[in-house]
This record gives sequence, C-alpha cells and structure tokens, in this order.
Amino acid sequence: MSEPDNRLKFKDVIWSQGRVLETRTTRLWSKQTLEQVSRIERRCAFAHFYFHDEGRSRELVYQFDSAEECAKAVNEHNKALAEALSK
Repeated sequence: MSEPDNRLKFKDVIWSQGRVLETRTTRLWSKQTLEQVSRIERRCAFAHFYFHDEGRSRELVYQFDSAEECAKAVNEHNKALAEALSK
C-alpha cells in the first residue's frame, strides 16, 4: 500500500471514518465525482476530523481495503480506547 500507516502514531486518539462533508467546494461537484470521492473517503480512517473546520485538520491514520473494513477498525479502535481510558 502506498498510503502511510499511522495507526501507531494515532493509537491514543479517537479515529473517524472518512466521509465527504458538504462544503462550498463539494456542493459544486457532480454526482459522479461525489460518489467516487465518497468511496475513497469511506476507506480512510482519520484522526482529528472535525466538522467545524470542514475536515481541514484531519490526519490520515490508514487507508483500508474496503469501507466495511475501515468501519470495523474504527469502531474496534474507539471501543478499545474508551475502555483503556476508563480504567
């Protein structure tokens, strides 16, 4: 995989699954472009992904092979992090 693997770097922060946010820029995209970018985004896990800054501060954690694999990894990571922090 050509994308960086930052899972260890961001092991102590919440991850979010990528998604296309509605912004001035994305509102101008065609339906086809939105779908294409969305498929890529859903495969990516991010740290520091905030709606208030339209995702500008997000940092790529890892790009998974599928959106389902990404969702599972994000959920498992966040659950394990919450359990570790509650101890």
